[in-house]
Amino acid sequence: MYALKNCKIYTSSKILEQHAIVIKDESILQIIPEEQIDSELSTVDMRGYSIAPSFVDIQIYGGGGSLFNSSTSIQTIQKTYQEIRRSGTSHFQITLSSTPLDKILEAIQVAKDYLAQGGKGLAGLHLEGPYFSFPKRGAHVAEFIRKPTNEELIQVVEASKGLPTYMTIAPEEFTKEQLEYLLDSHIIISAGHSSATYEQATEAFDKGIKRVTHLFNAMSQFQSREPGLVGATYDSDVWASIIPDGVHVSYPTVSISKKMMGERLFIITDAVTEDISGDYKFIHAGDRYVDTNGILSGSALSMIQGVINCYLKVGISLDESLRMASTYPAQAIQQDQTLGKIEEGFQANMVIFNEDLEVQGIIEQGYLEWFLEI
Repeated sequence: MYALKNCKIYTSSKILEQHAIVIKDESILQIIPEEQIDSELSTVDMRGYSIAPSFVDIQIYGGGGSLFNSSTSIQTIQKTYQEIRRSGTSHFQITLSSTPLDKILEAIQVAKDYLAQGGKGLAGLHLEGPYFSFPKRGAHVAEFIRKPTNEELIQVVEASKGLPTYMTIAPEEFTKEQLEYLLDSHIIISAGHSSATYEQATEAFDKGIKRVTHLFNAMSQFQSREPGLVGATYDSDVWASIIPDGVHVSYPTVSISKKMMGERLFIITDAVTEDISGDYKFIHAGDRYVDTNGILSGSALSMIQGVINCYLKVGISLDESLRMASTYPAQAIQQDQTLGKIEEGFQANMVIFNEDLEVQGIIEQGYLEWFLEI
């Protein structure tokens, strides 16, 4: 049990100074004025740094040179975790791109095994595909894109029971019964890689899909006579992720979307890692990743850089940019009772950063680690 003092605290609902965060075991016990700290309680001087809820990235494909599609292993999840925590992310959904059924089932088991062995940081598995609109497949391997079958859906749902699972689909590719089956399952469904018309998307939202994957990228666009999935997303109550790297979407596009959607818009990295060993091949090219033909195929974004971009390049306030990387994604994956806020009873997961928005350390379930000599 100890207290953090001499820091600026972004709780997600307010900004506090001259307050202390009291941590007991893995959780936040209380937030109190500094003068109320018990004289017998151990304290940590935070050197005037800022503290916010640690980040939650619900779409990342690997890290440390190991892509989950190419190396579907506990080691890949561990490498991803070790890489992203240094930029303030404590929790993530490892993401599997469109692939055959046997690989999906393998990924489900690997994620379960990682958690069963006490692996840290994994908030769940994101199955991105393979049930997409073929013209909107983006960088996904064409031969793996397919229509859903009842048999496959049953196998995926049954295999993933007990594992937090998130799936991106093109809803127009599903029958009414198939969509209802998924929505009645434990899997959280998101619309993406879709050619859906405004009417089709709105109908899917009305049936229960309440999330959209990487707004603008790989979906039907907002047009004068057909608003598409983008327009339906604006004109709804659903959440949407966005990749604020200035490459996948421009900063004015992020700004307009934020004005339209408010708290429903949140940050993902959609980040990959350099790996050409499997069906998906990614080569680092500065501010992005490209395939072997030089075509944009992945992000080089980190969550802290996404926050910085939203704050400095889009013009969103810092506290709201921080919420876009923590509070809102935690809500989107229904883990907002423990993640995404600095409040009493929440897990003690926090990112520590200086006035230049450089990550200095992280607190994970009560354990503090500094990344730089101070």
